[in-house]
Amino acid sequence: MHDNSLPLFFFGSLMDQDVLEIVLGRSVDMQNFKQGFLMGYQCEREAKESYPVLIPSPGKQADVLIAETLSPKDIDRILFYETGEYDLVRFTLQENETEITALGFATGEGIASSGQRWHLHVWQKKDKAAFLPLAKRFMEAYGKITLPEALLFWDELVLEYDQDEAGTSSSLAS
Repeated sequence: MHDNSLPLFFFGSLMDQDVLEIVLGRSVDMQNFKQGFLMGYQCEREAKESYPVLIPSPGKQADVLIAETLSPKDIDRILFYETGEYDLVRFTLQENETEITALGFATGEGIASSGQRWHLHVWQKKDKAAFLPLAKRFMEAYGKITLPEALLFWDELVLEYDQDEAGTSSSLAS
């Protein structure tokens, strides 16, 4: 359950405007979102997919996008997109020179890091084009299936993509 008094922040594909619009099901003005940093963490690529996980890393920082004006439906759609794989927890962020408390999706059980740094611009060049059609198909299921079904559905989509690409690993998830 989301605490509506706190903003959300994103550190992965939801920082991309096209992905965010697919997930929210509407156009967004990126000027309504703020840039911030999560100190003491870095984003690393998940072991089997292209999405990032937050890893505690003293002296490092992760770039984040802070969302303060999301509607309850927006939040529900984001929770669906994340499929329960992440835990929604409180973090202290840096926004300009100010510390704020926000909720973010921390690495849940069963998610492992590859040990490689994850960068949005690299993901956008390498994985985004193939990811967008999958994200669209996945979000079409919003409101029609449960979270456990959504997790299975995502795995089916990725497998279908892998087969269509003749064995080329898609490494495509949120």
